[in-house]
Amino acid sequence: MSQYRITKTSAKQIPLDWSSVTALDIRIFPWYESGEKQDTQVKIVANDKTLFIQVIAQDKYSFAKQTELNHMLVCADSCVEFFFSPSGVLGSSYVNLEVNCCGTLHLAYGAGRDNRQFISLETASLIARQTSLNAPVKIESEHDNEWRVEIALPFSAIEQLTGEKVNKDQWFANFYRCGGRTEPQYAVWNNIDVATPDYHRPEHFGELVFI
Repeated sequence: MSQYRITKTSAKQIPLDWSSVTALDIRIFPWYESGEKQDTQVKIVANDKTLFIQVIAQDKYSFAKQTELNHMLVCADSCVEFFFSPSGVLGSSYVNLEVNCCGTLHLAYGAGRDNRQFISLETASLIARQTSLNAPVKIESEHDNEWRVEIALPFSAIEQLTGEKVNKDQWFANFYRCGGRTEPQYAVWNNIDVATPDYHRPEHFGELVFI
């Protein structure tokens, strides 16, 4: 099982100085067929109230069409996904946070892929994010090479979505790279040993430890 240690920060808002933070790599391609395997890194820190996430995605074909919160096709854009069980219990109900390269979010909570509870517009407004692509949508360009997103995710927003207190010692989670119109990326942080792409696999989550 992969493990990542989330360090403490005194920062209260984004942008942050990420230079001293260790990254995790989304570099396992369990369903690879063809094309270039592009690098994706995620860094995470936290204070008592907020989880901060930075995504750096190498992407020669950056694409984003969706601008609506919780649109079901955010995952078809150039996208990184963060699935996590904030209860700290492996296999428990989990949040799926999906963000495309322009910063559009999709968040939901539940025990499996069906009957998930979507985050409300009011609760989603508590989540700050900044992206290196200063536009609501993105069409592929010959100048594309990478995109970056920073997210400030308050624990209170998670608790409003799940109706439960957040465990601030340990979570179980996985990170995924997916989407894009040209050479879609299907990469994971902790390996998922199934035949076809399926990210709703909490039994394959890795471990996040708050230190």
